[in-house]
Order: sequence, then C-alpha cells, then structure tokens
Amino acid sequence: MQAKQAIIQSVVDIAECIHASAILLPDSYTSERIGIETEIPVMVMPRQASDLLYRIIPNHVEKEEAVLHARIQGIAVAGYLKGAISGVVVGVIDGPSFDSIIVYDPRESYAVKSLQEREGLVNSDAFRAVMELALELALEGREGRHIGTAFVIGAAENVLRASHQLLLNPFKGHDQHDLIITDHGNWETFKEFAQLDGVFVISGEGVACASGRYLDVDARSVRIQQGLGGRHAASAAITAETDAVAVVVSESGVIRVYQGGEQIIEIEPGGMGWMMLP
Repeated sequence: MQAKQAIIQSVVDIAECIHASAILLPDSYTSERIGIETEIPVMVMPRQASDLLYRIIPNHVEKEEAVLHARIQGIAVAGYLKGAISGVVVGVIDGPSFDSIIVYDPRESYAVKSLQEREGLVNSDAFRAVMELALELALEGREGRHIGTAFVIGAAENVLRASHQLLLNPFKGHDQHDLIITDHGNWETFKEFAQLDGVFVISGEGVACASGRYLDVDARSVRIQQGLGGRHAASAAITAETDAVAVVVSESGVIRVYQGGEQIIEIEPGGMGWMMLP
C-alpha cells in the first residue's frame, strides 16, 4: 500500500507540474481505496484494458516493459482520437515484476501524426466523430447484432468517381443539416444505414455524400492482415488511390484505420474501457 501511495503521489505531482490532461491508473491502484487528490481527470483502466487491446502499426514489441508501455500509449491514443484526452497523460503500468510511471503525449504518436499530415483533406472534428461513431457501433452493434461497415473520409469526389451505388443512395435528397456526421443528433440515421452493404463516403468537412457505396478499386496491390475480407481490402485500396482515410468496423468489433494503402491503427474496443473517478 505504501509503495502504491507513493507512486500515485509522484504521478499527481508530475501531472500537475506539466499540466497533464489526464492521469491513467490501473484498477489495482484504485481497488485498495488509495487516496487521490487532484483536479486533473483520473481515468481508471480495468484489468481487461491492461491486456493487448490496441496496436499501432508498424510498432511490434516483445519485451515486457516495452509491451506495457505500448499498451498505455495505445489507450492514450485511443482516448485522444475519441476526444476524451486532449494532450499529455501521466500513467502507471503495473507489470508482473515492476511498476513504472510513464509520461506520454498521444499527439506525438505515429497514428496521430500520420493523420495530421492529411489535415485540410480530413477535418479533425469529422475524423473524431467517425471514430466515436465507429466505437459505438463496434461496442453496441445494431438491433442486437454485430455489424460491419466502413467510412471513407476525404477526397469525396475522387472516391465517388472510383465507386458506384449498390442501391439507391439513402442520403440523396436529405437536408444538408441531416448529413453532418459531427452532429450527434444524426447518428441514429448513420447507425441505421450502417446495416447496408457497401461503405459510407464522407467529405473532408464531415458531410455524408453516400452510403451503400461499392468501391471499384484493385485491391491486389495492398496488403492486409490475413483473414480480413473484401471490405478491408477495398477500403485500404481506396486510400492508396486517393487522399482519403478509411475507418473499417469489422463484425468482430475491431476497428482498423487505413491511410495510403496501409493499416495505421487497430482498436479492439471491447477492452478499451475506462471510467472517470469522481
């Protein structure tokens, strides 16, 4: 108890000194009712979130300490993309043989930087909205069942030229206000259309151009993980042919992001949960 209390006090001191946006703690540090006094938001990572739940390609680590660091960095990046974390975090990793304090800025991650390179083509608010909606779909599904879908964001004109409708575009004729993905009030419509075959095409400004879209791309030039299907291959391929970014939700609940024909983010939301301490 004394060791954990000392570590937490050190974490709080560091976080307050550098004006961190959040503190990340494993549940083992809160289950013993250790006192935490700070105005900085404290996020508690459940035990399942200590398991490998998020990978940033192409980082592959094997040693215990490197793996644990990568895990908390992944959680921070996922929180940043979702909008729950705004900047530097101070966290604790509790390994089998050691405890350690880590200071990390998710804005410096490969995933975030690679997406920032597309700034102007993909609005950050639009991308975050798509990520948050994808997380909800991955966790909740629709009408009691898991569904797979994909969002292609940015370079909308080029994406539309390289695709065709599988069925009538359900967004056609809708008021412009109803097409904005950053408006949470429109998400029920997006969730309903997510059950359709094909992909969403979202402009760089976050306006839904189409749903039920089939991508006419040659996926033989891209490499995706073994076992993934045509939706992932086509989504990766369209990002190789255009400046778009693709967010794919698989029926298993895993979210993958493609840019430039490569997978840059993988999230397993089932293990991503955290809770805020009051």
